[in-house]
Amino acid sequence: MAGWGALIGLAVLSAGYYVMHKPVSPDFALNLLRLFWQVAVALLILSASAGIGRRLLYKIPLPPLAGIAVQAGLGAGLISLGALAAGYLGLFRPLWAGVALALIFLIYWRDILAWWSAWRSLGALWLGSDGFGRAVGVCTGLIFAFTLVVALAPPLKYDALVYHLVLPQLYLEAGRLEYLPQLMYWGMPQNAEMLYAFGMSLGGGSAAVVLGWLVGLLALLGIFGLTADYLGLAAGWAAVAALACGYTLASGLSWGYNDWWVIFDSLGFLVFLIGWVEHRRSGLLALSGLFAGLAVGTKYTAGLLVVCGSLVIVWNSFHSGGARVTVKALFQFAFPALLIFLPWLAKNWLATGNPFYPLLFPAGAMSELRLSLYQGGQPWGNWLDFFLLPVRATIWGVEGAPGYSASIGPLLLGLGLAAGLNWRTMRDRQRAIILTSALVALSGISVWMVAGRFSSLLLQSRLYVAFFPALAVLAGAGYTGLSSIVSAGARLGRVASFLILLVLGLTTVEVGIQTIRQRSLPAVLGLLTPQEYLEHNLGWYASAMSALRDLPEGARALMLWEPRSLYCQPVCKPDEIIDRWLRERYPAPGAEPFSARAILQSWTESGYTHLLLHKTGADFLRREDLAYQPSDWQALDQLLALLGQPESFGGAYLLYQLVP
Repeated sequence: MAGWGALIGLAVLSAGYYVMHKPVSPDFALNLLRLFWQVAVALLILSASAGIGRRLLYKIPLPPLAGIAVQAGLGAGLISLGALAAGYLGLFRPLWAGVALALIFLIYWRDILAWWSAWRSLGALWLGSDGFGRAVGVCTGLIFAFTLVVALAPPLKYDALVYHLVLPQLYLEAGRLEYLPQLMYWGMPQNAEMLYAFGMSLGGGSAAVVLGWLVGLLALLGIFGLTADYLGLAAGWAAVAALACGYTLASGLSWGYNDWWVIFDSLGFLVFLIGWVEHRRSGLLALSGLFAGLAVGTKYTAGLLVVCGSLVIVWNSFHSGGARVTVKALFQFAFPALLIFLPWLAKNWLATGNPFYPLLFPAGAMSELRLSLYQGGQPWGNWLDFFLLPVRATIWGVEGAPGYSASIGPLLLGLGLAAGLNWRTMRDRQRAIILTSALVALSGISVWMVAGRFSSLLLQSRLYVAFFPALAVLAGAGYTGLSSIVSAGARLGRVASFLILLVLGLTTVEVGIQTIRQRSLPAVLGLLTPQEYLEHNLGWYASAMSALRDLPEGARALMLWEPRSLYCQPVCKPDEIIDRWLRERYPAPGAEPFSARAILQSWTESGYTHLLLHKTGADFLRREDLAYQPSDWQALDQLLALLGQPESFGGAYLLYQLVP
């Protein structure tokens, strides 16, 4: 009894102490609860996806971690299409999102529990790994920790502020999916954006970004599991390092983009394509096509998977079965891909008459002039970018820079070149995965080479991540090949291990430094307000967005040379592809230009009350962009002279009132 009395006394004293000495403020505690809720929402959506996918795929034997990933991938794709249908029915409301999530858990709870139980295989793989593998795992884990912190903070990256998160935001404000002529990106496939809308409806923008972060985690684990099952644990870790060492992909886990969603779907395409090569079961080929269609439903350029898959089918079918068998196999692959992609084509066709809106031909809000401005542009570089593209993209590709516009790291190509070193000693299934991955990678690179010579836009590395899982598998095979060679008394595998860890370690440090530089952790913990965080990272842009949000009720603002609108919706109308002034000046290519007064009258008659001019952007284009004539800039100056004194934000942004 004395002991219990002492414990009760300790508890009472502790409670009294913390009544007077609060370790955290109520605001801090509420902020932590908000963070936990955002992560929980993302986990619940992922679990719901996994339950649906496991119910459909549980009978198919798959490498454990790869199976976990593709089951969630299939379920996520189906939920995305369900969200598309719900959007047309006007069900984009938090209530209906919660009801849908509850129903999925009610129906698939056993499958969800079984899916989570399958994660135990990760522990066995970790225990079986050597020092090299665990070092890769630690570095990769740190990258995911850093990027999770960034994902929980307010979004910063360009395309997320232009459309990846803006489209879901606008759908939720309207309560339904509707045609948005002010955003041509409305016509892009939106598998990822539908799931972002699901997450945002229940947990806000950060829940959506965390969902994308989880998808990246699953995709990387799936690639590890696939490669390890065929080529060994060390090869699996090398494949992980090859993908994670590229700064764009590593940092991109927290951006709220759709690149990792494409990799996620492409993994399913590769898993089932390799399974078909091994076992020649038509169902596996259909599933590979299905995942290819999901990838295209996320990003148009993932359509290269149809080319890649077709090449693998022809390579494996023609000599053994002839033309008839080959054509049948191509149909079994292509039909599911088209079927699951068809809703996105139908959406565009019903709204604009162009299934591939905003591309190919004028339709909807995409005029002939806009189409020429968007799809035009001289190819970047020279013909060396055709013959030496993988090397140049690896060395000269820098995130955000002209040209390749992404840093993909040196390991995907560097290790992949060694994939066939021990070909003669490989088992048949090892040869199958390497040859299949090589055909996918080579055909994907060939598409990239050709497309990149038509437009500078089509040269960007991020547009072709669909074949990166195949490159990662080849990187794993390359590490295995190097590990089998002893030359001049040196084990090449040890040298390769050192280089891999050096590259991955440097990327880990780079991602960590960027997280610290952005002050993401203080923002996540509530030590910085969202506005302070945005101003720290986005400068005067954040101040201008705050001013737009503070405009009187009923105000509507046009933006010139500023496409980012996430933080000013629904007040603002962005200049999404930096073409508004030319569109306002010229109703059609070669037409007589409108005067400044006519343009101003058109704006005011359309109900716009303010104009936000990105002066820094305008000044840059005035110096560099030959699409503008001197008379275009003179007309702009004349229009601004008609307006009153603007509110200036560091001279970078000017906010004008259009009407007295």
